[in-house]
Amino acid sequence: MSFESTTVIPSASKRMNEIVAMIRLFLRDFPELNRLIAGEETSDRMIAWAVADIIADYNGTPPFIGNASIRNFPNLSMLKDGAVSQILESVAILQTRNQMQYSDGGISVSVSDKAPMLIQFAQMFRNRYEQQKIRTKSSLNVEYAFEGGGVESEYFVINGVYFSNF
Repeated sequence: MSFESTTVIPSASKRMNEIVAMIRLFLRDFPELNRLIAGEETSDRMIAWAVADIIADYNGTPPFIGNASIRNFPNLSMLKDGAVSQILESVAILQTRNQMQYSDGGISVSVSDKAPMLIQFAQMFRNRYEQQKIRTKSSLNVEYAFEGGGVESEYFVINGVYFSNF
C-alpha cells in the first residue's frame, strides 16, 4: 500500500505539485484509505485551486507588504491550514447537495450527511489560518519597518506631521 500521490498537474510548477501532494497526505485522501468512495475525494486540481485561493487571500489582506507566491509563502503550515479549510468547505457543499434520508420497513438510512461535521473542521482550520495570517503579516510589517520599509499605520498619517523629518 503506497500513500504517495502519483498524479501530478502537468501545467503546475514542481513546488505546486509538492504542496498538492503534502496536502493530500495530510488529508489522507488516497484510494486505499477511502473505503466508502472509489478513488480520491478531492482532485489534484481542486487542491491546487484551494492553494491558489489562499495565496490570493493572503495577498489581499492588509497590511499590503508585498505579494507572496507559491515559492515564497511565509509559512507552509498556514498555507496548509488555509487550503484544507477551503477543501473541507467545498466537500461540505457537495455533501449538502447530495444529502438524502430515506426509510423502509423501520430502517432509516442517511446518505451524505457529513456536512455539519465538515463545516466544524473547516472552521477550525480557517480560524487557525486567520490567526496565523494576522500574526505573520503584523510581524513581517514590523520587521520591514525596522529595515526602512513596511506599511505605515493610519496613526502615522494622523500624528506624523509632528515628527521633524517628515
